Amino acid sequence: MIVIRSSGNGDPYCKMNDAGRKPLRERITSVLLPWRKGTSKKGTYRKKGRTEFDVLRTHDFLRSVLQYSQDMIFITDVDGFLVSFNQGGERALGYIQQEIIGRHLKDSAQDPLVLQTLLESSRKQGSAVGMDFPFLHREGHAVYFNVSLIDLKNAEKKSIGTVGICHDITRWKKLEEDLIRVDRLAEMGRIAAGVAHEINNPLAVINEAAGWGAVVTKDAKGLEQEDREELGKIFEDIIEQTKRCRSRTKQVLGFARDSEPARKEIDIHELLKETVAFLKPELKYKKIDIVYEFADGPLILNSDPKQLEQIFVNLLTNAIYAIKEKGEDTGQISLRTAATEDKVEIHVSDSGTGMSDDVKAKIFDLFFTTKPSGKGTGLGLPICHNIVKKLGGEMTCESRAGEGTTFTIHIALS
Repeated sequence: MIVIRSSGNGDPYCKMNDAGRKPLRERITSVLLPWRKGTSKKGTYRKKGRTEFDVLRTHDFLRSVLQYSQDMIFITDVDGFLVSFNQGGERALGYIQQEIIGRHLKDSAQDPLVLQTLLESSRKQGSAVGMDFPFLHREGHAVYFNVSLIDLKNAEKKSIGTVGICHDITRWKKLEEDLIRVDRLAEMGRIAAGVAHEINNPLAVINEAAGWGAVVTKDAKGLEQEDREELGKIFEDIIEQTKRCRSRTKQVLGFARDSEPARKEIDIHELLKETVAFLKPELKYKKIDIVYEFADGPLILNSDPKQLEQIFVNLLTNAIYAIKEKGEDTGQISLRTAATEDKVEIHVSDSGTGMSDDVKAKIFDLFFTTKPSGKGTGLGLPICHNIVKKLGGEMTCESRAGEGTTFTIHIALS
C-alpha cells in the first residue's frame, strides 16, 4: 500500500487543505531533508541541509528512474483510467503516452475480467500479483507480463488509484512454448522411427510373397502368354515398390537414430543426391526443379555424413518452404559445389521469397523463426550453423527479399 497525504483537491504538490496542511513537496522536504543542527565557536546555529533545488533534482531523479525503467510502470485513478505510463510501457505495448493516457486500463488487457479481479484484490489486500498476464500490443498481439498491483491510498486510507509494475516475460514464455514443441517433435521422431521399424516386417513378408508369386507365374502351366506377362509385371511392380518402401524406412531410421559423430570419406555429390531423394515426397506437390551444378568428378571429403545430411535436409526443406510461400507456379533449387586446394564449397540456392536484411541478421539466433506457429521452431539453422563450426567450417547466407536465398558452406578438406 502506498499512502499519499494530500488535500485531495487539485495538484497535491501545490494546494493546501482547509486545515492549512503544507503542500506535498514541502512535507516531503520536511521528512526527508530536515533542518540540521550544527555548532561553531559562536554557538549553536541551524542551517539548511539542502536547498529546494536539491529536492527538485532528487524528485526529477526518482521520476527518471521510473520513466526509464525497463519494466512497464503505470498509475491509474480510482476508476481505473490511466494517469501515468512510463517509457518501458511504451516499448512493451507500442503506444506513446499521449495515445494511452486517459484510457481505461481494461481496454489494454486481453482478459478484462481477470484484470478487474486483480484490481479488486489489490484494493482489498493492499496488493495483488498476476502471473503470465497478457496485455494487448498496439498491433493486436498479446504481450505477457508478471504483474504487481499496489493500492494507492490518501491520508484518510481511502483508495485513490493503483500503481502497476509489470515485467515483460513474453520472450521467456515463447522460449517455454518452443521447448515444449521441440520435446513434442522429438517424441514424434521416436514414434516415427518405431513405426518405420514395424513396417519393415510386413514389407519383408510382402516382398517374399511377391517373389514367390513371380516364380510360380513363370513356371505355371495353362496360362496364356499374355496373362503370364501381365502377372509377372504385377509381381515385379510389387517387389519394386516394397524395395522403395524399405529404402524410405531405412532412411527414416538412419536419420532419426542417435549416433556418435564419425568421420569417414564421403562423396558430397552422392550425399546431396541421396538427400534430395529423401525429400522427394516434399517436392511432388509443387513443380520445383532441382539443378545440379557439381564440380567435375566425385568430391571426396573426410567428414561426418550424418551431420552433413542433417544440414542438407534443413537447407533443402527451408528452400522448398520459401518457394511454396512465394506462390509462383514453378520454382528452382540449385545445388552447386566447388573445390579449392584446402576446402570444399557447397552452395544451396532457391528462388523463394528471400529475406530482408533485418531477418537475415537473426537467422542463426536460437528460436528465431519467420514461420507461423506450429511450422517452425527456430532451431534448424542455429543447429546447422553450430554443426558446420564443429566440422571446422563456416556457413554464410546471401539473400534479397523477393529474389531468393543462397546458403554457402565452407568445409576444410583436412
